[in-house]
Amino acid sequence: MIIFVDTNLVLDVMLGNTDFYDESNSVLSYCDKGYDFYISASSCTDIFYIVKRSIHDTEITKQIMKNLLTAVSVAGVDEICINKALESEWNDFEDSVQHEVAQQIGADIIVTRNSADYKNSAVRIMTPFEFLSFVKKTNN
Repeated sequence: MIIFVDTNLVLDVMLGNTDFYDESNSVLSYCDKGYDFYISASSCTDIFYIVKRSIHDTEITKQIMKNLLTAVSVAGVDEICINKALESEWNDFEDSVQHEVAQQIGADIIVTRNSADYKNSAVRIMTPFEFLSFVKKTNN
């Protein structure tokens, strides 16, 4: 099963966002349990920028990214994704790009804290709580 993870979940874990850390970390703990997790290439640049800005250390940020990439795969953002996002009726361009990337890789689920932003998604959307409930039901 291919799981596309929105940038916000990764940042919750990397920045220790106390409001969302536990759920987001629990979602990411399934990276090595038979699920194929992906983030977009544009998420990588966003994550790097935000983490580096937060910790003020390029080398540590690079190591954090290298660790992340041992757990998730990176899906490319190409011209097709960008054009489809530009042609879409979505209000948020970044979310539209994420959605197009998820579609392009054949994702089964997009996990995001902002499910309302993906109301027009052709890919199944789950919040972290919904994903964790789904996994528990599926594995029992």
